[in-house]
Amino acid sequence: MARVVIIGAGIVGLSVARAALQRGHEVHLLEQSEVPNPHGASYDQHRMIRYHYGSAIGYTRMVAPAFEAWSRVWDDIGSEQFEDTGAIAISLEAGDYAAQTLQAFREVGVPHEVLDRAGVERLCPHLQLPEGAWGVVALPGGPLFAGRIVTELARWVAAHGAVVEGGCRIARVDQERGVAVRADGSTVEGDLLVVAAGAWLPALMPERYGDATTWRQGLCYVEPPARFAQSWRDAPAIVTLGDHAGYTLPDRRGAGLKLGHGPHRRRARPEIDGFGSDLATEGEAILAPFRPYLRDAGDYRPTRIQVGYYVLDPSRRFRLDTAGRGLVVTHCDGQMFKFGPLLGERIVAMFDGAESAADLARWAAGY
Repeated sequence: MARVVIIGAGIVGLSVARAALQRGHEVHLLEQSEVPNPHGASYDQHRMIRYHYGSAIGYTRMVAPAFEAWSRVWDDIGSEQFEDTGAIAISLEAGDYAAQTLQAFREVGVPHEVLDRAGVERLCPHLQLPEGAWGVVALPGGPLFAGRIVTELARWVAAHGAVVEGGCRIARVDQERGVAVRADGSTVEGDLLVVAAGAWLPALMPERYGDATTWRQGLCYVEPPARFAQSWRDAPAIVTLGDHAGYTLPDRRGAGLKLGHGPHRRRARPEIDGFGSDLATEGEAILAPFRPYLRDAGDYRPTRIQVGYYVLDPSRRFRLDTAGRGLVVTHCDGQMFKFGPLLGERIVAMFDGAESAADLARWAAGY
């Protein structure tokens, strides 16, 4: 039996903990806040899983095994925290994300359906699209109920013997030796130390990651016009509406209708900039790119802003850095949640000798 120490109790940390326990290892999970952390990037009403990944064929191929890993999670926690609404990418101009996705689907062999503008509007009657718009639909896809998932995983790992230490501030990490040093000077040492600290990584390991770019992202929960409330619930998740509008998740299981707009993010640090938001101002900034494509666009009412922070670089590829006993998971963006359980299983399998750290890092980067 080896000892696996994990810093960060988001989807990656909890997934590594689960996989390590299933392989018979001792687990010590360290989290700066409560577990799960309500300000962590993994804690939200829902997050999207879908096959659509534009031209990123490596990640398109990873989605099927990710669904298989989620099935194993549902078996463990005793409930399926996912709804298969399907997902659609909507094209508004030649060569955009939806067009790249369609090409990738054909290359990889992902089953899909292509709809013309009228077909998309029948599927999504709350939308009004310009001439020439079309969409590509694939199933399965839709919302993963993120907050419920991390809550249930935290319960599961604790019930299966993990030491879960919330409210634990780590002052320093010795990646080579696999040692985490608490603020009071005490230490926790592992045969494997996994650092999954998300946007707090630059502050935790400034000597190696102090220059990493962290971004603040606001997501807007909205109340749609009453006559479209049910059509939004019945519609697929929108992966992308052109290249410049955004994405949506439907209101299933009371999670709410959520809209996101990638370019809305800005550089910020969670420990400095915090989690506050002006609902009216930020809600309108997120809604504005959608309005040209919404019927009764003036009747959408922002109700809440979910603020999250990510480390992101221009490559948009996950990064795994190994040194000595330590493994750092970073560059997760908002895309990691869907791959969390699969990555957790692969990390522990690598530790147990199933593959090299270099091969794992290449796979995680989508190559």
